[in-house]
Amino acid sequence: MPSITVSYRDLCKLLGRRIGLKKLLGHLVMIGIDITEAAGDELKLEVAHNRPDLLSPEGVARVLKGFLGIEIGLPSYEPSASGVMVQVDRSVKPIRPFIAAGVVTKVKLIDEIVASLMQVQEKLHASLCRNRRRGSIGVYDLDTIEPPVRYTTTLPDGIRFVPLEFNRELTPAQILREHPKGIEYGSITRGWSRYPLLVDSRGVVLSVPPIINSESTRVTSKTRQLFIDVTGEDERVVNQSLTILMTGLAERGFELRSVAVKYPGRRVRTPDLRPRRHRLSARNANEFIGLNLKPRGIAKIAERMRYGIADIWGDALTLLVPPYRSDLMHEVDIIEDIAIGYGYDQLEPTVPKVVTTGERMPIERLSERARRVLTGLGFMEAMTYTLTNPRTNFELMRARGEAVEIANPVSEEYTIIRNLLRPCLLSVLRANRRNPLPQRVFEVGDVAVLDEGAETGARNVRRAAAMLIGEGAGFTYIKAVAETLLRELGISHEVRPIEHPSFLEGRAAEFVSDGRSLGIVGEIHPEVILGFELEHPVATFEFDLG
Repeated sequence: MPSITVSYRDLCKLLGRRIGLKKLLGHLVMIGIDITEAAGDELKLEVAHNRPDLLSPEGVARVLKGFLGIEIGLPSYEPSASGVMVQVDRSVKPIRPFIAAGVVTKVKLIDEIVASLMQVQEKLHASLCRNRRRGSIGVYDLDTIEPPVRYTTTLPDGIRFVPLEFNRELTPAQILREHPKGIEYGSITRGWSRYPLLVDSRGVVLSVPPIINSESTRVTSKTRQLFIDVTGEDERVVNQSLTILMTGLAERGFELRSVAVKYPGRRVRTPDLRPRRHRLSARNANEFIGLNLKPRGIAKIAERMRYGIADIWGDALTLLVPPYRSDLMHEVDIIEDIAIGYGYDQLEPTVPKVVTTGERMPIERLSERARRVLTGLGFMEAMTYTLTNPRTNFELMRARGEAVEIANPVSEEYTIIRNLLRPCLLSVLRANRRNPLPQRVFEVGDVAVLDEGAETGARNVRRAAAMLIGEGAGFTYIKAVAETLLRELGISHEVRPIEHPSFLEGRAAEFVSDGRSLGIVGEIHPEVILGFELEHPVATFEFDLG
């Protein structure tokens, strides 16, 4: 989960009252924030990956205010017009087409606020913005800018300016070669013949997104007005990032102002801080949580969780959702908030009123048998992450395909849900490549496959996979292991030769049962082996247990 560092003293200041450290930490745990370290004034917190609004002390204080009853109900954000306009040029459309911007006034940048502003940018870039690919944030001193601002493009050597933390002018192409940020994020621009550019009416450069801002628009302790932009390829992420950043600054008492963004053919005003409406059934909430609350009782809890109440009609509540809550997709998400607001420590455990007792599902019994068989055959069980990335899951396997994508990934390492076990086992072998050979590993676990017929568009599939590296890692041996497992599980099958890009030609086969493919067995292709930094032959099988 994403982690942030906050000052205990600053958090109490945001709350408007001093709360004992031990008591405060207890409240944080109850709202779903883990404490990994509390040393002196510094608290290190872990927040859920789907709550980017909590990636700053301002966001944490906002939810605590409601939970503790200090300030309840819907936070009010009513930005007035700033008079600033951003003009979007057609040339940005093929590379980074979207921008949202806002102005913050009456700013006073003390150390805690500067640290918070830098941290929330960094965390949003790493998570919601996927390392700046889907969105990147720029913060500038508005008094150094002469509106309107133009969002356009430039040739690699088309303009020169002094980038942030540098003392000489560089072209965009030079920035990618010489500036630390250019080296770190230059891969985003691969294949672009022109680079995005933000300039004011005098031609002063604000930034070359998503790489670096200019030194001339740097924010300092003397800054009293901020101009904030978010550019990117995903308009939803761009708007969400700006909303989270600006509503957080509003918690400091700063004033928010909107900016007119003029695209070719349309015009919008950002940020859009209007609340959204969600319906909630009191009956559903009570059934899920195990309570017997009246709709008005649920409404009071919702207000503590910073929702507004638009209407209560019979069993139904119409809630006003704060604009920074980008995580709410279903009624159950709101019900979870109601449970948190009620207090998990206040819920009384009850035995479900059912006429039968629970037992293990058939797939779990089958999985346990598979584990026992493979352990008896000399394989060691591995338990790997279900989250992975396209490079590991597809590219290194010499394969193509689609997988379930994560909406708000923590990092680029974990952006999809795996649909294969083999890349995970190869990663295990890579981590143990310095250990003696041969190595035999297996995993029995779930993968996710896309399925248009499923309610969520995907379904879980239980798989079993085993892998051998080193002496004896051949087709004959691994096929014998696989057939032994299938025989012990009572699964009849036949074997058919196939060609597969992950396997050596003529060294791969398919298991078939009742006309349905169970899985694959074979010797891994040398390019795959080298891609995982291995140096010895690898044989493997993987099939469905469902």
